Amino acid sequence: MKYKIISILICMLLLTVIPVTAGLTIQENPQPSRIGWTTIQGFLLTRPREINGGALIMFRCLFVHYVAQSIVQRITGFRYGGQMMVIPNTFRGVLMPHMIMGWCIGALEF
Repeated sequence: MKYKIISILICMLLLTVIPVTAGLTIQENPQPSRIGWTTIQGFLLTRPREINGGALIMFRCLFVHYVAQSIVQRITGFRYGGQMMVIPNTFRGVLMPHMIMGWCIGALEF
């Protein structure tokens, strides 16, 4: 009887651990923080176009360098060779058909 109770408790513990390890506790749509900033500069492969009702700007990168700075961490990186990049429409700076240079509020998630 004692081993049956212990085995039932272990099974219940396993059933509660599986959703956590599967990532069900993570938010579906992470929102950028209003604390921090992201600088973006480089050359674009395609023209920027608005998506999601004008809330986002999407383009393909020829060679783009970004730096996302928040209170805790700093993320730097490159997008190149036709990789897609999506930024919010709160972007401030130069956004021409084949060049981008500026910043936006919030540390974006890459």
